[in-house]
This record gives sequence, C-alpha cells and structure tokens, in this order.
Amino acid sequence: MPELIRRTPLLKVKGQMEEVEVRVVHADGREHTTTDPVWVYGDSIAVLAYDPDAKTVLVIKQLRVAPFIMEEAIILEACAGGIEISDLSIEEACKREAQEELGCEIRHLEPVANVYINPARLAERAHLFLAQYTSGQLNLDGRNLDEDEDIEVIELPFAQLRELHTKQQIRCPRLLMLTQNLLLKDIV
Repeated sequence: MPELIRRTPLLKVKGQMEEVEVRVVHADGREHTTTDPVWVYGDSIAVLAYDPDAKTVLVIKQLRVAPFIMEEAIILEACAGGIEISDLSIEEACKREAQEELGCEIRHLEPVANVYINPARLAERAHLFLAQYTSGQLNLDGRNLDEDEDIEVIELPFAQLRELHTKQQIRCPRLLMLTQNLLLKDIV
C-alpha cells in the first residue's frame, strides 16, 4: 500500500505546484520512494459536440504555449474547461463550457470516460463527453470567454475529422479520445 510521506507547496498559480513524496512497499518486500512535482488544479470536462444530421463536429483552436514552444503549432482541441464551484453537476459544467466556448446549446450528453490526462504530473481527472448540437445555431457573439481566452470555433465535417485521425494529426488527447469514441460508434 502506498504511503504519502509529504506534500510541499512549490508555487501557487492556477492551482498549486507541489513536490510530493510517496513510498511504496511491494508484496515481495521491496521499497521504493518517489518524489515528483505535481500540479494540483482540479477536475475538468471535455465535450465533443456533433450534429449527426449535418455530419459535423465543433472543435476549437487557441494558442497554447506548450505546443507552440515544441513545434510552433496551434492545435485543434475539444471544448474543455474546469469544473467550477457554481456548477451543480459535471453535466452542467459541460453545458456551461459549450455555451461559453462554442456559443451553442448541447443536448444528449453521453459520458465517454473519466481519465487522468497526464498521471505523472497532473492531479486532474478529465470527464469526457459526447453531445449533440444543431449546426447553424451557433451564437459566437453571445459567448462568455474567460479574459485569457482567444478561441476560434471550427465546424469540421465528419470526413475531415476522420482524415485528421487517420493521418495522426490530432494532437489534443481529449479530442483524440472523443474522436476515437465517435469512430467506434460508427457516427463519423
């Protein structure tokens, strides 16, 4: 059974960076102690909105520093955000984020997975969902973006999403997992 030895705060900004030390004693008696930096931020949601009639999905594009410094790229992402104290449920967080980022109402929320996006460094569980929207009913002017967000909404045809997946050009893990779920369901 793992034993938490210590959690030392290192930096507090959009959550807290901590140095965490954990000891594990294995069944064969071996002991191992791990000390790692971990960003403790809170849980998140991600939604891939799709219109089965129009055969489209909504994705977003915004500058993210990490992909930019690694390959000078702005990647496509699924709509995502943190679960706020004011959200009455995870599903409500999905609806709020879709309205804020995509400018649309979503319906028929379908849970896909609850995963750690980067278990080595992030104490964040991502709750992933598919949801339906109606193409042509976006209200981009009515969005309520956070002050640090500059989000472009892109409506992709299913065929283009499938092509991005086939060519291994989806770089956002949330978007990749949600796209794979659509492909498994034979929706795309």
